[in-house]
Amino acid sequence: MFTLGVMTDEVSQDFAHALDVIEEFGVHTIELGFMWDKNVCDLDSHELTQVLRMVRQRGFAVCNIASLFLLHCPIDDPDAYNEHIKILERSIQIAPLFDCQLVRCFSFRREDDLEAHWDTLLERLELPVRMAESAGVTLAFENVRMCNIGTGEETARLMETINSPNMRVIWDPGNAYHSGEARPYPDGYELVKPWIIHVHVKDVELNTAGKLSWLPIGGGKVDYAGQFKALADDGYDGVVTLETHYQPENGTKEQGSRESFAGLQAILAEQGIVPN
Repeated sequence: MFTLGVMTDEVSQDFAHALDVIEEFGVHTIELGFMWDKNVCDLDSHELTQVLRMVRQRGFAVCNIASLFLLHCPIDDPDAYNEHIKILERSIQIAPLFDCQLVRCFSFRREDDLEAHWDTLLERLELPVRMAESAGVTLAFENVRMCNIGTGEETARLMETINSPNMRVIWDPGNAYHSGEARPYPDGYELVKPWIIHVHVKDVELNTAGKLSWLPIGGGKVDYAGQFKALADDGYDGVVTLETHYQPENGTKEQGSRESFAGLQAILAEQGIVPN
């Protein structure tokens, strides 16, 4: 059975307060993205020591180093690529400090024509994959609209082509819907299922103005009842991390995460699913 986790910066940039809230949720697995308005890979030694001490003293497990590797990187800019390789190096350095095997990666800033850049994408991913293999970590690839690979169909194609045990998928159904996949579950999920090592959850809908809006889990268009049941039935034993994105009007990210976590729990209860 899978375990629940929470992305700390989806609650608060105040890392200690984020841990307080997550502990209140009854969750003891976290994902390290931003704290104190810095990505974990940009923390200095003193800040990293603080994070490490708080995580260990409070008994949290870290499931993923949520770096920004290849998120905002133009695919045809060698200098930017070199800088992002440094981000990967830092991620690989940080991961074992937290007994973590997963390092997040993306697929470069989105281009208008993926086919025209497909070969370049594969070429640019070769070094990161080999670095992960050498270091004994897994690149956890996240599908997202702002990058070249956003849907389950696109993600499956990439995984089939890369074909490395050290590159697996962070499946994000909300991001898949945001990327234009009408039914992330079951359609996208069935395509990416063989490569899933981690899951992010957020909900989304297309509003009357034609704009996509983030919503609490259960309030949008992703079939999370079906998705959670499938994960349980398929024996997925990784982490399902709440990466809320939703923030109520005039409210805070913490309020959005509280609403989303309540929605998540309600769906799990309805399905009779009890996470680890």
